[in-house]
Amino acid sequence: MELQSAGRTSTTQQPLLELDAPPAKRGRRTSSAETKTQPCGEGDICQDAPKTRQDFELDKLPENMLHHIHSLMPVLDAGRAACVSRQFLCSWRCYSNLTLNIQTLWSPGDKFEGSEMYFINKVDKILNNYSDNGMKVKTLKLNLWHCSSVSASYLDRWLRIAVKPGIKELRLLLSPSMKEKYCFPCSVLFDEAATSLIESLYISNCTFHPIGTLGCFRRLKSLVLCGVHITEEGLRQLVSKSFSLEWLEIFSCNEIICLKIPCTLQKLKLLKVGRCPKIQVIEISAPNLSAFHHYGFPPEIYIEDSSQLTEVYLSSLYPSGILSYSRAKLPSIASNVERLTLVFCGENVNTPMLHEKLHHLKSLEFEFHGSGACSPVYDIFSLVSFLDASPALESLILRVARNAIVDHCDAGDDVYLKGKSAYQHDRLKRVTITGFCSAKSLIKLVISILESAPSLERLTLDTTPRGCGRKLGDTSICTAAKYKSKCCWIGERSLEESNRAVEAAGRYIAGRIPSAVEFEVLEPCRRCHTGNPVDDVLNKS
Repeated sequence: MELQSAGRTSTTQQPLLELDAPPAKRGRRTSSAETKTQPCGEGDICQDAPKTRQDFELDKLPENMLHHIHSLMPVLDAGRAACVSRQFLCSWRCYSNLTLNIQTLWSPGDKFEGSEMYFINKVDKILNNYSDNGMKVKTLKLNLWHCSSVSASYLDRWLRIAVKPGIKELRLLLSPSMKEKYCFPCSVLFDEAATSLIESLYISNCTFHPIGTLGCFRRLKSLVLCGVHITEEGLRQLVSKSFSLEWLEIFSCNEIICLKIPCTLQKLKLLKVGRCPKIQVIEISAPNLSAFHHYGFPPEIYIEDSSQLTEVYLSSLYPSGILSYSRAKLPSIASNVERLTLVFCGENVNTPMLHEKLHHLKSLEFEFHGSGACSPVYDIFSLVSFLDASPALESLILRVARNAIVDHCDAGDDVYLKGKSAYQHDRLKRVTITGFCSAKSLIKLVISILESAPSLERLTLDTTPRGCGRKLGDTSICTAAKYKSKCCWIGERSLEESNRAVEAAGRYIAGRIPSAVEFEVLEPCRRCHTGNPVDDVLNKS
């Protein structure tokens, strides 16, 4: 590979692809002063270093152990190690884990002009070198996101070189703006000797239409299809050959209408589906599925056996309605859910009480984005209906985007009289709200929790929009500020709202905190932002 080595004193930068040349041709030039210094042994990595302690000699390690150590290194580090150690040089000639992207193949001295073709030629040289020397590839992670004009002939040749008996991981990331949609050569997956050892397969932005019988993926644990044009029959054939599958992701696959997850996937634990606009039905028969994530408004979902399903993640910003959907469907499709995350914007109606309870729900997380034109008057206090339907709830996290709620609570407003929960949340211990603001409905929600959660141990109100707040009065240098101008960018309006939120927490909430509850309000970093309120704003607590 043509990565530049580190730790060499030569001013000539040796491309790693040329490491197969005899050692005499790769020797570095030394000065007369250097020749008088005792050279290191052949297993030493540091040359001309004073021996103040017993050196660790690589050549005393078993060869198979050295090869294993080398195989675990990232390609850049592995190439550098081969430049300074003869032992690793021998291992480099059979190095089998290839991560080919801009970070690993781009050298500081390389010219930017014609970078796409330059990158393609580098990849071509590397893989042809492997082919010419009979070297096997165990891992190929090929990132061509920035290459919109790579030829299909190149891609076909690279895959035929890599996908041979012994390969364990294949990751092909193509550009969505390719001039011609690439057709994945499914024939490379017909050989069962090659497919039987693959453990991870990631394919993106191409067409996948098997016209023959795929080999059996006996060890395939992870399958990700992103932006892949694949038919329901093609997906069925691929999945039916993957008995050991544990992780399945399907994103932006626009030809699928009915997604069926068969019962043969006995080991499937996680299923992620998103941005597939034509999907109307998802039928899940995998008996041991424990986590289901869906991005976009969910279609009809049928789960044959949901007894093991304990984690659900649903995200839909447009169209809205994910809260109403969850209220109506969750108790029936995931009655044993323990961890639930809902990402939504303002709903057209406030969230009513759930008809059935989620008896096993322990961790609940909401992520509320700006409602915009959806519903500027959404009452976030109505989320209390989820708490009331979750008698086993222990942890609540609410993330509120800036300007998602606009009903500011002014001095003199009585937010205490309205908003008392009808239920006790006896097991609720931890509540965290990021993006906490001075909205009436949000303050009502907090007060309601304080009055109905006798087991509450910790309440954290972070007034920053991204959850990057710090303790009140903390003026120490933040870690992030050492590397950036500000640890967290906050606009002027957001900063003003953070200040109002701190004041509102002190006025309406601090005085109601039980003595056994650890209460914390986080404000924007004082080192990076000015105009924060005084330190004693929460002295009432």
